[in-house]
Amino acid sequence: MKKVVSLLLVILSLGSCSGEKKGKISEDKELQVEALQAERGNRRYPLEQGIIHSVSEAMGIEMEIVTYFDKWGEWEAIETTVPMEIMGQDFTTHTLEINKGDEHWKIDLDKKTGEHYTMERIINPLGVDVDKMSDALLGKMNIEDLGEVEFLGYNCRKMRMKSDKGTNMDYVMWGNLMMSMEGEAMGIKTSSHVKSVDKTVPPKEKFEVPQDIQFTE
Repeated sequence: MKKVVSLLLVILSLGSCSGEKKGKISEDKELQVEALQAERGNRRYPLEQGIIHSVSEAMGIEMEIVTYFDKWGEWEAIETTVPMEIMGQDFTTHTLEINKGDEHWKIDLDKKTGEHYTMERIINPLGVDVDKMSDALLGKMNIEDLGEVEFLGYNCRKMRMKSDKGTNMDYVMWGNLMMSMEGEAMGIKTSSHVKSVDKTVPPKEKFEVPQDIQFTE
């Protein structure tokens, strides 16, 4: 069952990062995050900090996701819960992903195990800064701009991405924040949408890596 959940997480996160894993980085990397943010000059979120509640679905399985973010999205803590009961048995899973710059921790909160690595992230699932995109860049990336729409009271842009690898997705973007996604990836129908955006300061402890996790590098 957990293999199925892992596959769903892969499908729903297609395009969320790029590059190669680089191994363990220096312990002072956390102190360099703000400098990294300034160097990139791009914001992953239209807000400096907040909490996002969303729901994703694929293969008939629904995921509940809470994303805590700070520093315009350079810091993220993503808690994913997959409620599931089969023949009276509880197969609910709980995972946590913490991102600080290009440093990542992926954690199975049930097994108390995790993986720690570095990988360069792109700015959003589309792979292009929505606030700075040009028609030429859109054409190069097979992205079609479908115009402005309103989502949860925010002025957003609807976009469509197609590829010869089986991806056919419609996105609703508020800046670089994905508010909605619907279509097919790897031939599997999938959807995701934000339920609420709380403009509150997330608890600092949400970005702290749990101490009781056994990591592999």
